[in-house]
Amino acid sequence: MNWIDPLADNKSRIELLAFLGGDLDIVNDARASFEKTSQQLNPQDIKLIHYLAKHQHTSPFRGTVFKFKVKAPLFICRQWWKHVIASNHNDEQLGWNEKSFRYVDIDDGNEFYVPQVFRQQSRNNKQASEGELSEERNRLAVEVYVRQCQDSYGAYRHLLELGVGREQARGVLVPSVYTSWVWTASLQSVLHFIGLRRGVGAQTEIGLYAQGITGLIQPIVPVAMEAWEAYQTLGST
Repeated sequence: MNWIDPLADNKSRIELLAFLGGDLDIVNDARASFEKTSQQLNPQDIKLIHYLAKHQHTSPFRGTVFKFKVKAPLFICRQWWKHVIASNHNDEQLGWNEKSFRYVDIDDGNEFYVPQVFRQQSRNNKQASEGELSEERNRLAVEVYVRQCQDSYGAYRHLLELGVGREQARGVLVPSVYTSWVWTASLQSVLHFIGLRRGVGAQTEIGLYAQGITGLIQPIVPVAMEAWEAYQTLGST
C-alpha cells in the first residue's frame, strides 16, 4: 500500500508517488571516493550504513529521493513548510508544489479537519498540549469547533456568490481547512523531518504524518531505517 490516512478521518492522506534509490545507492554513494560499487547488499555494506548513521555521516543519504503527495489541514501544512525552510538540507533536492486557493475554490463544506479528542494546554510547554478534556468539555469543544468551521465556509461561499475573487475570499477560511501539496526530498531531509516531528514537544497531528511517512519508506530503505532508528541520526556531515 503506497498511501495512508494518518488522521484516520477519511480526509487526510499521504501517498508515495515515486522514489529514486535505496539502501544500495547509499552504500555506493558513500564509497564513491574509493571508486568502488556493490551490485547487491552484503554484510559489509550493512555495517557501513550503520556506521554512517551512528556517526551522522548522512550526506550519502541524499542520493535516495522520495516524492510524496500530502493532504493535510492548513495549520499542518504551514508547520511542515516552516520545518522545510528552516532545515539544514533545504538547498538540496527540495520540491514543494502546493494547491492554491487562488486557482481553485472549496466546494465541500466538510473539507475541514475536526479533532474528536481535544487536549489541554500544557502547563510546562507553551507550544504543546497534554492530557484530554473531560467528556462533557470535549463535547462542547467539538460543537464550538465545528460551528466555526461551518461559519467560515458559509462566509467564504457568500463572498464568492457576491463576486469576490478567490484570492481574497480565502482569507476567511480557518486553518483547519484541508489543502494538499507534493513534497520531493532526499532521505536525509525526510529523516530529519521524522526525527523532529515524532519527537517530544511536536504537535500530535504532524507526528502522525511523520509516523505515516516512516511506514511508507521503510520497505524501500529497510537497512537505513533500522540504522537510523537505532541511532536517531538528525545531523549531517
